[in-house]
This record gives sequence, structure tokens and C-alpha cells, in this order.
Amino acid sequence: MSVALIAIVVLSFAVVAYGFIGYPMLLAGIVRVRGARPVRRRDIVPHVSFVISAYNEAAVIRAKLTNALRLDYPEELLQIVVVSDASNDGTDEIVAEFAPRVELLRQETRRGKTAGLNRTIPILRGSVVVFSDANAMYEPDALRKLVRSFADADVGCVTGEARYQLDGRAVADVGERAYWDYEIQIKRLETQVGSMVGGDGAIYAIRRQLWQTLPEDAINDFLNPLQIVAAGWRAVYEPEAICHEETAGHIRTEYKRRVRIVSRSWRAVFLVPAVLNPFRVGLFAWSLLSHKLLRWLSGAIVGLGLAVMAVFLSRVASGPVLLRGLGVLAVLSVGSMVLSPRFRRGAAMAGYFAVLNIATLEGVIRGTLGRVSGVWVTPREDAAHRLPAPVGLQIRIGALLLVVAAAAIASGGGVYYWLGIWGAAEFVFWASLAVLAYVYVGYPVFLVLWTQVRPRHVTKASIEPSVCLFVAANDEEDVIEAKLINALALDYPAERLDIVVASDGSVDDTEKLVERFAPRVRLLRLTPRRGKIAAINEGMRSVTAEIVIFSDANTFLEPNAVRALVRNFADPQVGAVSGDVALVGERAALGRSEDLYYRYERRVQQAESDAGSMIGADGALYGIRRALFVRPPDDTILDDMAIPMAIVRQGYRVAFERAARAYEYGCETAHEEFSRKSRVVAGAVQFLARTDSSVPLVRPQAAISLFSHKALRWLSPVFATCTLLGSAVLAEGSNVYAAALAAQGVVILIALAGCAPSLRRWSLVAAAHYFWLLQIAAAVGFARGLARRQSVRWQRFARTVSSPVGVAQ
Repeated sequence: MSVALIAIVVLSFAVVAYGFIGYPMLLAGIVRVRGARPVRRRDIVPHVSFVISAYNEAAVIRAKLTNALRLDYPEELLQIVVVSDASNDGTDEIVAEFAPRVELLRQETRRGKTAGLNRTIPILRGSVVVFSDANAMYEPDALRKLVRSFADADVGCVTGEARYQLDGRAVADVGERAYWDYEIQIKRLETQVGSMVGGDGAIYAIRRQLWQTLPEDAINDFLNPLQIVAAGWRAVYEPEAICHEETAGHIRTEYKRRVRIVSRSWRAVFLVPAVLNPFRVGLFAWSLLSHKLLRWLSGAIVGLGLAVMAVFLSRVASGPVLLRGLGVLAVLSVGSMVLSPRFRRGAAMAGYFAVLNIATLEGVIRGTLGRVSGVWVTPREDAAHRLPAPVGLQIRIGALLLVVAAAAIASGGGVYYWLGIWGAAEFVFWASLAVLAYVYVGYPVFLVLWTQVRPRHVTKASIEPSVCLFVAANDEEDVIEAKLINALALDYPAERLDIVVASDGSVDDTEKLVERFAPRVRLLRLTPRRGKIAAINEGMRSVTAEIVIFSDANTFLEPNAVRALVRNFADPQVGAVSGDVALVGERAALGRSEDLYYRYERRVQQAESDAGSMIGADGALYGIRRALFVRPPDDTILDDMAIPMAIVRQGYRVAFERAARAYEYGCETAHEEFSRKSRVVAGAVQFLARTDSSVPLVRPQAAISLFSHKALRWLSPVFATCTLLGSAVLAEGSNVYAAALAAQGVVILIALAGCAPSLRRWSLVAAAHYFWLLQIAAAVGFARGLARRQSVRWQRFARTVSSPVGVAQ
């Protein structure tokens, strides 16, 4: 068994080493032994169609077209075409200034680059088509150098050299430049052997007759060259055809770009199976396997090797000590790179390599599952929605990830080792107990420590942007009149406050009551009833205010609540703000336990806000920038999770504002609270199962909060059950586990006693009852979420009519 484990470790690292080191060495050996296959270049001037794909490139398109018109190529033989993918930032208007020398072909609906090329290539006049990006600036002789390779009758595709501009500071700049310098050498060697693999969208050319209509989600600069090679032509590299472009400049941008490229490229390989047949394409099949397929799988292969190595070392006597030693060495190595300016380039390159492999693995998974997109976001546009971050912080975040990985490796063998000593039952008990302790105690403590080390204060100022108070309502006749009276009494300029009620198929008198408040209140009648998110999506079409504040019909705001919320938007990094909604009224069902829980939650949310960002909001009162609203699917259950998280993914913060206070009456029955909590957890499971729940790597605090505050919290019934079962199995013969079982039994009995309303006056009984109520509700919600049996329509319970004392009337 040990021999097999060693073999797996050695083989996994050998495969990765071969892909990055062995393959280039073999290419060089073939060229040295057999000689380089020549490309018969000659100065020719065929008719060229120069195609520039653009989406919202107003920042660079004028410079690009000026650069294109200055190229050293006969004007009468050069057709310049810009393919605009429904740009809406003024790109098309700038292109029109260059008519008639530049032709504009616009897609009215955004469908992606490949869809635009499918439509454009057949109507071009040139015998050679040159593809370019809007930010790629060509040297004057680049076209002449690019097309001269077509004098060779065997050449069907030519790729030039994209040189990256960098200032030497950004992590992605340093890493990406080093990576592309390495890639250039492989392109040279592959061309000398026969054909290079793939093209470069910034600068590559083909014979126009070799273009084939591509699937719209395909990546043209990879699939198209594969098709050309499969048809018997060569794809070659031309190092003297040079263009210049900026790097991604940010690890997050490079990560997203890499995922998108790999997901589409992975699928492209299997659209042209002939390129994997060495009897048809010769050594090109080997190059494709070595240069691309193995490279894309290297992240998974390395992970497998590390996991097996941890298992192997845990089985030898000195293994756990050795693993921890390796972990300490890794931490010291990373620390030296971070703390010493001399080694920061090494940290940048190591971080880039790690990000590259993780993104590649995600790309392969997405490509395999078919989750690919043909549309793209430019780095310029992405930068507009990105939080600025000091370079040192970027490197430290990367180092933190490496430290965590090293610690995981070092402790992995220890877990395996202790499993053998303790046994499965002990491990399940203590691990589950540790997770519960972390979720409810350790995570809040971690947040407090985080805010002490690196607090993120929100810059607030008294501002008066245009605001829309948006209320989604269904059959709210009991409270809607009081709600609108409350809204009209808010301390905010009437001309700056638009009040909208979106009635989701109400069949009671809700709509008649809202109409009484016209024209100060706008009513949107939506039929048939489809759920809250559908009402929000439809209603947002008519909203033009800068800030949108969502509030429930039974939530009553203090007079200054809107002002308190919007002052946070003076900080350009803030994209959403959650208010503080307190529970009031006589709640015989749950006593003070609900109050205690919500006070605890508010403290956690405040700490998350101070540490960086909340990862959700309170659906009863939260505001967003209208420009950042991303329409969730209409079947989404949790609007207050999906909408704020979409804002976090755009690089903005979700802040908590304690001064933006509102009140609502607590649950009148335990059944009401149970139903509400189970619906929330079912919606959370739905949210986590979707791709829109992802958190960018550059937002580690948000990722940790999503995992700790939400995912683990929603799974706490599983851990609580494991703790109970583990102690039950181990109770016989162990006083410790017997005591643990007895303690849990006592808590359960106290919780059951809370079913009697009279006993819930005792805080201990109320707290135990409420805790187990939430655990059971979470378990039911989790099951509903997995089975997809939770309705998107929200259940309305009986409302309290009047607003609390002290609230705007």
C-alpha cells in the first residue's frame, strides 16, 4: 500500500513537472536533432480585413483606430472593421467619427464576440483576416510582418507577439509578464516543430476561406486555429509582428479572464476531435495534450499528490512531525517573501501561479458542465467596479492563502493520524463540537480580532441623492396604510423621495388603500402573483432614483432612517447598506429569546461591516445603488442575499448602519418563526447551489463570512446531531462522554419545556427553546432546499396594525 501511495505522489508531481519543464525540453531536443521546420516567408501585400471586436471600449477605441490608420500598409488593401457587441458607453459614436475609413458593424443585442465574428467574416473583402482587441496597439510594420508568412502555401494561421506593458507593481502584472515570456518560448519551439497550439486574440490572422461558423459560446482564437490545423494547414508564430497591451493588472480580473478562457477552450478541444488523432495531425496532438490538456489539469493533479503525500506521511512514525515541519518551513518561506522587498517579486509570481492553477481547474469544471459564456467584460470596465487595494495587501492576501494551504497540508496527516488513535466516533463528536463552537463563538471573536488589526471604516457624509423607497406587497391591507403614513413622514425632501408599492397579485384591499396616497405614492399592479423577487425585478424597470431602499410592508422606519442609510453612500466603495430592524410588541410565543438572537446577529453584522463587508442584508430595510442592481432569477427565494451578494461580486462593500433604525412586530406564534426560518435556509441552499454565490478571491473576508456565518450556520443541525449521536455511542465506559450526553439531554428537556408559554418567561428556557426551534427549522429548510420544494412566494401571517411609538407617523 505504501508503495502505491509513493507511486501516486511521484507520478502526480512528475506529470506536472513534465507539462511545465519536460515538454519544452523535449521540443527543444526535437528541434536540435531534426532541425527546425522552416516557414517560407516573403514580403507580400494581400488584401487584409482588420477586425476589431469591441464591447464598451470608449476609453481606448479612439487610440486604437488612430493606431490602425497609421499602420504601414496600403490603404486601398486594408479594410478596417469594428464589430460592436451592443456597446452602450459611446464606443459606437467614437467609431463613427472615423468613417468612411473605418466600418462599424453593430450587434443590437449583446451576444458575444464569436457571434459577431460569425456574422462579419463572410461579408469581408480581404483574403486575409486579422483579428485584434481594442486595447492592442500595433507597431507600424506589424501587419506586413504578420501576412508575410502566408507566402508559405502550407500556412493557414499566423499569431503575432503580444507584449505586455507593466509598471512592475501589480501582482498580476509581474506574474502575467513572466508567464507570457515563458509561453513565447514554447510558441517558437512549437512552430519550429510544426504548428503552435492556439492563437492570441490580440494579434492573429487566418486565410478568410478557412473560417468556419463557430458556436456562439466558443473561443474563436483557440477553436478556429484548431480547425485550421485539423484541415491540414499549419498554425505558426511570427515573433516580429508585435503589438502592445496592458496586463490584467489585478489578480481578480486575471482570475476571471482565465476561468472564461479555459472553460471555453476545454470545450473547444472536443469540438474538433481530429486534433487529438496523431495519425491525422502528427506531433500536434502531442503538443495539444502536453501544452494545454495537462496544463489545465495540473491544479487537480497537484492537489491529488499533496493529499496522498499527507496520507502517506501520516502512516510512518515520524510523519506527523515531518508534516508540521514542512508546514512551518512553508510559512517561514512565504513570510520572508512578504516581509522582505527583495522577495516580493517571488511572492507575486508564486501567487500568480497559484491563482492560475485554481482558475484553470474552475475553468475545466465549468467547461465540462457546460457553464460557459460567449460575452465578456473588458478589464477597463471591470476596473470601474473594483475596490482599490494596495499592492502590499494583495501580496499579503496571496501569502495568507498560501499559509492556509501549507497549514492544511501540515495538519492533514495529523488528522489522519489521530483518527487512527481516537476512532471515528471520537473524531465526529469533537469535530462537530468544534465546528459549533467556531460558528457561534469563534467566528465572532475572529471578526473582532480582524477589525482590531485591519478595520475598514465607512466614510459618511450628509448627502441627499434621489431615493426610491420600494415596498413589495401581497395582501397587506392590515398594515399598508400605516406603512405609507410612516413613509410620508420621513425626514427627507419630498421631491427627492419616490415611494413605490409593487403589489404582487394582491386580492384584498391593498391596492385600493395605496391609491389613496397618489400621486405621492406610485402603485405598480403586478399580476399574476409570482413572488417577491419577480415583483422587485419588474418594479425596478420603472425606478430611476440613484438609491433604492427596500422595505417590508410591516416595517416602520424612524424619521431619520433614510438619511442615516444614504449617508454611507458618500463612500464610493459602499454599494449597499443594511439598516437595524428591532423587534417590538408583546410576543407571548417566543418571549425574550428572539430579541437575544437578533441582538447577537446585529453584533456579528456590525463586525462584518467593520471588517470589510456584510454578505447579506436585512430584507426589512436595506438600500443599494440603483446602477449596481443585478436582476436575480425570478425563482430566487432570498432577495436580501442575492441582491447584496451581486454587489459584493462587483467589488463593492455592504455596510451596516445602526443609526438607520426601523421596527417590526415579532412573531406572534412559534409556527410563524419556524416557517420563516425554514424558508430562509431553503432559500440559502438554493443560493449556494447557484453560480451567483461565488465570492472573488480578492475578498477573503467576504468568503470567510459567507462560509462561517451562512454555510456552516445553516449546517449546524447536522453538527448538533453528530455531537449528540457521538456522545451517545461513547457514553458507556466514559465519564466525559456520559456527562456530555447528560448535558445535551438536559438542554433538550429545557427546550421542550419551552413549549409551554408560561415557562418561557425564564431566560434559560426561552433561549434553549429558541435555539432548538432554529435548529429544527434549519434542518427542514435544508431538506426543502435540496429537494427544491420551497415556494418562491412568501407566506404572509397576520400583521399588527399600528406602528410603534416613536416611529414616524
